[in-house]
Amino acid sequence: MIEEIATVMAVHENGVEVACFSKSACGQCKQNSTCGTGLVSKALPGRDHRFVIATDLPLAVNQQVRIGIPEQSLLTSALLVYLLPLLLLLGGAGLASIGLGLGDGGTLAGAAIGGSAGFVLASRRARGSGRIQTEPVIIGPVIPVANID
Repeated sequence: MIEEIATVMAVHENGVEVACFSKSACGQCKQNSTCGTGLVSKALPGRDHRFVIATDLPLAVNQQVRIGIPEQSLLTSALLVYLLPLLLLLGGAGLASIGLGLGDGGTLAGAAIGGSAGFVLASRRARGSGRIQTEPVIIGPVIPVANID
């Protein structure tokens, strides 16, 4: 399970709305003042990602919770979104070039048709796939830590 800490933003009758703040890995090295990626990450504001998650836990606004999604769901989604269109793009280009003997223009058209078909198939498969858990779940509330001096 891939976990992240989120903050409860609103409590609804069927669940809670949580927000996760996206963090940039830049700024951790000594080159961040001269690195292009570091400068871009400083210039762009961070985004928060909001989800409504069904739960029966008694949670309050501004409470922190651990949310998670299964690794299998993430891997399957990544393969579906990235690999399927790429394979169909290469297959379309290969079919147009080698199989049909078309020239460069035909190869480009075959690649465009194959890539577009891959995106359409990935989109339809992602919408119709009910057997893979893709929604985040609340694992539990974060227990606050108190410093005793």
